[in-house]
Amino acid sequence: YGNIWRFPSLAYKYGGGAFFIPYILALVIVGIPLLVLEIVLGQVYQQGDMGAFGEINKRLRGIGVTSVMNGYFIVVYYAALIAYTLHAFAASFTDLDGKWSGVTGKEAYDYFLGTIVGSGTVGDDQMPTRLVWQNVIALAVAWAAVFFAVAGGVQNEGRITYVTMGLPIILLFVFLGRSVTLPGAQDGIKAYIGQWDLSVLTEQPDVWSTAVSQIFFSIGVTFGIMTAFGSHCEADAPAFTNAVIIALSNSFYSFIAGFAVFAGLGYLAMIEDTTIDKLAVGGPGLLFGSYPVVLSTLPGGQHWVRLLFLTLFMLGIDSAFALLEAALTVLKDTRALNRYPKWGISLVLCVLSFIFGLLYVTDAGFNFLDVVDFYINFIMLFVGFLEAFGAGWIYGVEKQISNLGPAPVILYMYGTMAIWSAAAVCWFNLSENAMLIGWMVVLGGYVAMSILILISLSGAKHNNPERTTGSLLYELVFGNIFDMCDDFSQIVGHLPKWWGLIIKHVLPPLLLVLFINLASAKTGEELDKPLFGNYGGYIDWPYQIMGIFVVALTLAIFVIGVVCPDAYLFMVPAEIEATSEMEMKKVEDEVLSIDIPMPEQSATP
Repeated sequence: YGNIWRFPSLAYKYGGGAFFIPYILALVIVGIPLLVLEIVLGQVYQQGDMGAFGEINKRLRGIGVTSVMNGYFIVVYYAALIAYTLHAFAASFTDLDGKWSGVTGKEAYDYFLGTIVGSGTVGDDQMPTRLVWQNVIALAVAWAAVFFAVAGGVQNEGRITYVTMGLPIILLFVFLGRSVTLPGAQDGIKAYIGQWDLSVLTEQPDVWSTAVSQIFFSIGVTFGIMTAFGSHCEADAPAFTNAVIIALSNSFYSFIAGFAVFAGLGYLAMIEDTTIDKLAVGGPGLLFGSYPVVLSTLPGGQHWVRLLFLTLFMLGIDSAFALLEAALTVLKDTRALNRYPKWGISLVLCVLSFIFGLLYVTDAGFNFLDVVDFYINFIMLFVGFLEAFGAGWIYGVEKQISNLGPAPVILYMYGTMAIWSAAAVCWFNLSENAMLIGWMVVLGGYVAMSILILISLSGAKHNNPERTTGSLLYELVFGNIFDMCDDFSQIVGHLPKWWGLIIKHVLPPLLLVLFINLASAKTGEELDKPLFGNYGGYIDWPYQIMGIFVVALTLAIFVIGVVCPDAYLFMVPAEIEATSEMEMKKVEDEVLSIDIPMPEQSATP
């Protein structure tokens, strides 16, 4: 879904071609490095997200649980989107007049919301009043399709993907070829990429967080998907090359989809004698409003509309079973469930997901979907930070502490995060001289931290007089991350050192800054109110509270894993736990076997 409607509408919203600047930077600096990390962890440890991060440090198991929970939150409402699509597909077999034919894009979208979603019965209190039975049936069909896709295993999913991804790619180029030949298409393409409003990059700072979120959505990182699929690959598969191919192919699909959609919108604007900004071009209004209207005006328009909804259904199913696979991999890895067949676990999970998804097929379901979709952005940024922090800073930290002492390692780790967090608060919350003050915080913070680190390293230098201060600093800044690159490269093939540097020194502070940026965004109507807790004009209960609860739950899951590292021990495979216990016993035996010389006692007078 995101590649067809979310990406083009975001490009139009954020300055046309100007959006490609933060998008491409997000892809190269954030998306690809995180995608490489997730695939590598899956291949190296041959486990899902929880097991992989637990292998780095048992206190990081919560990262894996949060990422899988993040993906599960999404797949539950994704299935509702699939249900809406199935309902719309069924409606396209009746007369299109008054639905997507003979109406404007806005009128078509109103029909979608009022009849397909069923929101016409929602009152001024915004509370749900009924289940929309057509969407309940469609939701059951959607989860049945997901079940049959995942129950047969990863190989079965691979065969299904040839259809669910292959056919939409073919249809996209069919839509593209038809759209660009329509009169007015040039105006639509100009609105998509021909206009560059660079002012949005500074006047709408949330564009940077939005670009990163779009990358996360489209390539599937921070959901546990890629770690799960990586765990099913051969350990020595070329992880870096595969990740780059996946990311670039995905972005190319998004880019081409934008041409197909906006060429059609240019045609619609021409026949309605209006401008593109007057059409429904935001999010679902694009796919379920304006674009079906465009297709309905073509010869054989009813068939074009059906093909559109069929394409959306297949893309949705493809995303849904990938998201569910992340949760299934973690559950199947646990000692409590690893003796059960995958189809049985899949059946239970799909039935539970259907029950949870009933909220989204009430007449107010689209409101719940919109709210959760917004708050998921915070979770994605948070999980992305945790993944990069866990791999970049915690991997090999025991060795660093042993060689350098705890003080410089802890100072550098938490000092770096505190400096960038304080700077971000200044940048996005101060009204005057925000940029200057923020950079002064960065400069002053690094100077103070550097002095304290040099002082704390004096103990390590005293214990190792042959080592220079420069070598100690090198180990502090680069030692663990270069060790990680070398260790993983022995298994998955070459991993460039610059990738490791991005994982440690770029992604954690950058994602922290973007998280604070998004949390500091204001509502469009009342600039004195933060968007967090006031999104979309929805009432506090149940909408805002539900969204905030989802974010708070994610944070709590991670904190529990840090404070109580054995809290998720029941999810660890039995053989992994046994191995860990054997290693601990071995260490204890070695410690006890050390012959410690006792001081001689002096003779008593």
